[in-house]
Amino acid sequence: MRNIPVDISGLAFTVAGEPEPKIADRATGEVKKDAEGRDLYTIPLLPKPNDDRRNPVITVTFPSLDYPRIPEGVQVRPVGLAAFYWQMNGRSGMGFRCEAIRPANDPAAPASAPASVPGV
Repeated sequence: MRNIPVDISGLAFTVAGEPEPKIADRATGEVKKDAEGRDLYTIPLLPKPNDDRRNPVITVTFPSLDYPRIPEGVQVRPVGLAAFYWQMNGRSGMGFRCEAIRPANDPAAPASAPASVPGV
């Protein structure tokens, strides 16, 4: 699976819903982990400007050491955003992942810091 880096320099991202754990096993509720053992979460983001009126929200997968506290409606920056194509059981689509979710006004925050964005 090839990651395609996304240039976010001309975009702003607004959180469109609460982060949720990415489930590996629905029967046990086990959360998927990345190669470094961090739990994976998904978060819906609304990129602006956006010309796609059909489905403007993208779901982005990101790792976090702690349960992410990111309130809906705040602006964030997906660090290292990449797109990828997936195919499974006759279905296919485009997915998005990033290294971290940071406050939009905090470009210097390291990607390894916990994924929390202070409320407004």
